[in-house]
Amino acid sequence: MSNNNVSTTNHSKENSLLRISVFGALFFAVLAVVWGVVVNSKIILFDGIYSLISVGLSSISLITASYMQKQDFERFPYGKEMIEPIIILGKFLVITILCLFSFFSGFSTFISGGQEVNAGSGVVYAFIATVGCYLVYLFLKKKSNSSASGLVEAESQQWLMDTFLSLAVFAGFMLSFGLEFTPFVGYQPYMDPIMVMLVSAYFLKVPILNMGRQIRELVDMAADDKYYDLCDEIVEGVEKKYKFQESFLRVSKSGPKLFIEIDFVVSPDGWQPTLAEQDQIREEILSQMKPISLKKWLNVAFTGDRKWAV
Repeated sequence: MSNNNVSTTNHSKENSLLRISVFGALFFAVLAVVWGVVVNSKIILFDGIYSLISVGLSSISLITASYMQKQDFERFPYGKEMIEPIIILGKFLVITILCLFSFFSGFSTFISGGQEVNAGSGVVYAFIATVGCYLVYLFLKKKSNSSASGLVEAESQQWLMDTFLSLAVFAGFMLSFGLEFTPFVGYQPYMDPIMVMLVSAYFLKVPILNMGRQIRELVDMAADDKYYDLCDEIVEGVEKKYKFQESFLRVSKSGPKLFIEIDFVVSPDGWQPTLAEQDQIREEILSQMKPISLKKWLNVAFTGDRKWAV
């Protein structure tokens, strides 16, 4: 199979997975909003609004994936992969704003005396949402590992957040339901706003950590150690094998593409590789990088003057 056919297959697979995420999020969003209104629960409404926002964000991911697949060498000589971290950063920024808004909304309800909620109905909803979201997460997580798509991985992370959110809601409603049979039933109205505050505060961690990773890619910082260490091991082996004087390695990641720049300093008194031999070394390096599933932009240069490498 040619590289173009493989690329087309991967893009088609990515689009299919993103569509599944969109329709799944839409289903749970409608379910949560309707259920939240019926039982008068802010935490379920929060879940529904979060899912609705996820639908919008997933749709943006789908549009972005389609746009990135269209070649435009004149305007994007290094590819469109830089668009991916921008989109993912925007997605997690929106989620951060939602979590902050929900926290203060829950706090406002709490200090105003809480609100009555049908805890039994809430338990049923939370159980359905927890199981459903976790199944979608497992499916997308498995597929993202094989597709090496940052957009699909981000979608799976959103579903994981949904799963834990629903699980926390389930635990909260179980506790609230149990209070009905105790002398502490008077505290039941406070359970819903407390759940909103706890869940929204906890989930601030996920988008903040992910935004940090996307910012690293946008400012072209060094790639994760798992990529750099493998490349460094390969470069050191080539340097020793051909007795080059020195080598310099730079590795950065942008979306699904890994940019690798290698400079070998050739000793004036040592072996001077011809153009054909240089290409042979490039092929040797590239073949050893097969364990890296990301797209690779590999640039290998040879120089006799160290100043061109640093």
